Amino acid sequence: MPPITSQRPRTVEALFSPYECAEIRREIDASHKEQAEVWLGHEFGVVPESRLGQIALLSQNTERYIHERLWEVVPQLAEIYGYQVADLSEVTALTYRRGDHFAAHSDGGVSVDNEGEVPQVARRRVSLVVALNDGTGEHAEFSGGELRVYPRTPPGEQPAATDEIVELHCRTGLLIAFPSPMVHQVMPVASGCRYSLALWALAGA
Repeated sequence: MPPITSQRPRTVEALFSPYECAEIRREIDASHKEQAEVWLGHEFGVVPESRLGQIALLSQNTERYIHERLWEVVPQLAEIYGYQVADLSEVTALTYRRGDHFAAHSDGGVSVDNEGEVPQVARRRVSLVVALNDGTGEHAEFSGGELRVYPRTPPGEQPAATDEIVELHCRTGLLIAFPSPMVHQVMPVASGCRYSLALWALAGA
């Protein structure tokens, strides 16, 4: 695994068009939603102090379309980070409203032998976040909800006050990519609703 300290988040502007993002948001709004959960070491559960938000179900056609678009850039990202990837995970469609957040964590992929880690989580190599609406500028649709990445914080540890922070703001259609073991968090949303997609480039089974 490449050393985490040598890696930086990468972005691809406007991977999805404003029209495509609006269509996905409409599907999210009309979809069944569940409270976002975290891994508790033996099962998933709702832990509001760690994560608040909702997950929506997308149609198979929409998931397929998202995968096809992401495969246009995933091979290059995998090469940049020094990983071999074989597949993409299912798409997680997320909404964060006022007060919703996700505390600092790693997405997995630290070791394929991690005891207690969900098998697919252990296969995660590159985390992919697609912003579906704008959280910055004069036309912002929400405030807060910044994605903070900690490139030099050891995976699985909480960031120290002196640790480097890379703060990324949502822009409609923006793709943010980073190694899955890298510690990151979603800051609390102050107003409006933050729409995003999250999924992972996976190593072979």
